[in-house]
Amino acid sequence: RGSRLLVDTLPAVWSGEKKQDGTGCIIQEEAAVTHAAKMSKEEGELWFTENAKYMHNKVRAFAGWPGTTAELILDPRGKEEEKIKVKIITTRMLRAEGGAVLGVHEIKMNKKGDAMVITCDDGSQLEVLEVQPPNKRAMDAKSFWNGLKGKRVERARVPWSPGPAPGLSGVVDAPH
Repeated sequence: RGSRLLVDTLPAVWSGEKKQDGTGCIIQEEAAVTHAAKMSKEEGELWFTENAKYMHNKVRAFAGWPGTTAELILDPRGKEEEKIKVKIITTRMLRAEGGAVLGVHEIKMNKKGDAMVITCDDGSQLEVLEVQPPNKRAMDAKSFWNGLKGKRVERARVPWSPGPAPGLSGVVDAPH
């Protein structure tokens, strides 16, 4: 719909019928103006609690700034466990529909060996094609994986809070 509107409108812009000062255009009323708050880096954090399609679209929407990041755990439960935050640069959908799966936190390479497969909480799967580790240049998933030298990788679990869920302030708890 938007691309059709653009194609239909551009000839009028080129001919001078519609101008940057608003001449020939429909001007939005001041009362209808809405404000969008500035995005923060925290909005670009991926926890994979949503489905893979949502995560894929978020990576695309936040490309550039603020970008999207995910916390990975290298050698989980091992003697050299390490948490790192990587920038997720490029993804593609593997499985849009969720389903019952085990080991949703474990990250593996796909069969072609060109992408890391991350399973979301609903069972849908996202392939990560390109990442940027801390203080390094962006690289393809295969190069990142090879640099891990056989370490197991998991995505971090969602932070847990004993307080009320976000957006539920003022909601009274049910009696126990």
